[in-house]
Amino acid sequence: MPHAFVTGATGFLGRHLVDVLGEAGWQITAMVRDPAAAEALFGTKVRLTQGDLTDPESVRGGMPKGTDAVFHTAADTSTWARHRVRQHAINVQGTQAVIEAATAKKAGRLIHVSSIAVFGIHHGIITEESETRGTGSRVSYVKTKAAGEACVRAAVQEGRLDAVIVNPTHIVGRYDTHNWARLIRLVADGSLPGIPPGGGNFANGRTVAEAMLAAVDRGRRGERYILGGPNARFTDFIAVAGRTLNTPVTAKETPAWLLKGMARFLAPVGAVTGKKPLMTPEEAYFACESIDASSAKAVDELGYREIPLEQSIAESVTFLRDQGLVT
Repeated sequence: MPHAFVTGATGFLGRHLVDVLGEAGWQITAMVRDPAAAEALFGTKVRLTQGDLTDPESVRGGMPKGTDAVFHTAADTSTWARHRVRQHAINVQGTQAVIEAATAKKAGRLIHVSSIAVFGIHHGIITEESETRGTGSRVSYVKTKAAGEACVRAAVQEGRLDAVIVNPTHIVGRYDTHNWARLIRLVADGSLPGIPPGGGNFANGRTVAEAMLAAVDRGRRGERYILGGPNARFTDFIAVAGRTLNTPVTAKETPAWLLKGMARFLAPVGAVTGKKPLMTPEEAYFACESIDASSAKAVDELGYREIPLEQSIAESVTFLRDQGLVT
């Protein structure tokens, strides 16, 4: 029975990965910060070890020697500049800690979950060969994810690590409560104040996890794979959510200048109060841009499946209803 070590197992993508690994017959060791909460989710099907990416010794101590594959899904996804120090510690130094632990414990292949955000803004379809512009971004999440990916690529080039990088686009589906599910819940209760003017590429959580497992055997060492799906404006996303919920959507698209202006106005307030404002400049950045990407390489080499947006949103809505988060 192959053995996997997983970070971020209790997160949105991590829970999909645990499902996929379990169904494929893998033994799973998950490093978590709260073992009691994780046990409530997974029961006995996952071996738990307590650790934190900001504590390299706990990462090394929790990773079994000779693990067949390491799946690094954990990340700090904050969209508030006030968290930039913590975000760097987790997304960059934490990734380096996973690399060093995998090397020391002679683990098999590392599957590193990066993000489409590392490419920055491109006015065209992003592919794996597109320039990585995120390293110079003013948005901490983008900059730290780009730096974390660079750590993995450097270790591969130095010949001390076998790794494959996956770059998911916007992930939608079951187990989401904090990401795109927030928009869906606003649509459900009729409190959506406006629709962001941008757009993006949307992946399905389950199929991203399936591609991560496929990358263990089928991915090429040192390569990156974009995992995406249909491209849609946020107005289209909201319209699909409304139809799925059988809820009329009356909100209109908010102009980019208004969103960015509001974020700039609220930023000093958040700095004084210490509370995250309703809209941060980082969130305005993501809301006003439109990113499209191609998953052709992953489809060809990993057998990746692109899922219609309607299906991904339906899976999210079903989960939210099951959890009593929408009615």
